[in-house]
Amino acid sequence: MTETTIEQKEKIMENLAHDLKTPVFSQINALNILLKDKSFDFSDIQRELLSDILSSNIYMRDMILNMLSGFRVKKTKLKTEINNIENTVKDTIKSIEHTLFETGHKLVIKNHCKSPYAEYDEIGIKRVLINLLSNAAKHSKPYSEIILEIYNTNGNILINIINSGVIIYKNPQDVFKPYITNCKDTSKCSNGLGLYISKQIIEAHFGKITAQNLENNLVKFSFEIPIINTNQ
Repeated sequence: MTETTIEQKEKIMENLAHDLKTPVFSQINALNILLKDKSFDFSDIQRELLSDILSSNIYMRDMILNMLSGFRVKKTKLKTEINNIENTVKDTIKSIEHTLFETGHKLVIKNHCKSPYAEYDEIGIKRVLINLLSNAAKHSKPYSEIILEIYNTNGNILINIINSGVIIYKNPQDVFKPYITNCKDTSKCSNGLGLYISKQIIEAHFGKITAQNLENNLVKFSFEIPIINTNQ
């Protein structure tokens, strides 16, 4: 396959992702309104069906955003500016509350950050956080804790996300390869691009991202980015 053919196919995929984004987001908003509005007298079965449809749309949304993020990282330079990582984390959590809490997960934030300001592309870092938190919710036990830690270390912002589970690969870093998934239930599996794109985004910031198994059946994903990126 020639480079031109690859570019043409990627352009078609990018246009398709853009076209799908608006209706999927509209459906998510409408379903959230329906499920939260107490004036609608849904039966338990109807509410369960609406919740399943919402989950499917969220799954499609994440795939679309991952595709668009991948094209964006490949084609353009990051738009870096001084941001507050604490605010970025808060905004990200608000945007994916349903994904985090639909199975009863408890998100615990441990903020050890003395200086929250850093130079980064906020859209990109939000995409990384969404991918890592969604991944944690998807692969950890229902009603378990997901811990998000924020640190300053060696001139970097460091974020750890810890949840129950295990990485099944001999080399845990393999989870960052494209089309790799830790999911056993194929009906609930993603397209295996989320962690791969997260790695692209972090490395574009001249940072690093890692995964490791911890004791007591815990998994930790970590990424760090420079507070001031002198490589840009």
